[in-house]
Amino acid sequence: MVSAISGSSSTTQYSSSSASSNAAQEAALEKQIQDLEDQAKAVKDQVQAAQIQQDIATAQAKLDALKAADAEKAAKAAQDQSTNSAAASRQAEFDGQPTSQSHLFSM
Repeated sequence: MVSAISGSSSTTQYSSSSASSNAAQEAALEKQIQDLEDQAKAVKDQVQAAQIQQDIATAQAKLDALKAADAEKAAKAAQDQSTNSAAASRQAEFDGQPTSQSHLFSM
């Protein structure tokens, strides 16, 4: 009987160290999983940041194009106004109406 008790004591000791080893492995694996999840999140954040930067660049390019188009329209409007003003002045001179320039010369 003594040997039977002794034998079961060894089994309990082996089982205890095995459980301890499994717990350590589980903890190590849980840490590894957490580290990998953190890395995945960091990579995902980097990808999202890159996509956002690309969206910003696209929006900036559209804004620059709109500003350039507005500037072009303003320049064309100013040129058209200048051309219309000069044409009106020439027409007024042709019609014999005084213009601000001809009025200055008549004084």
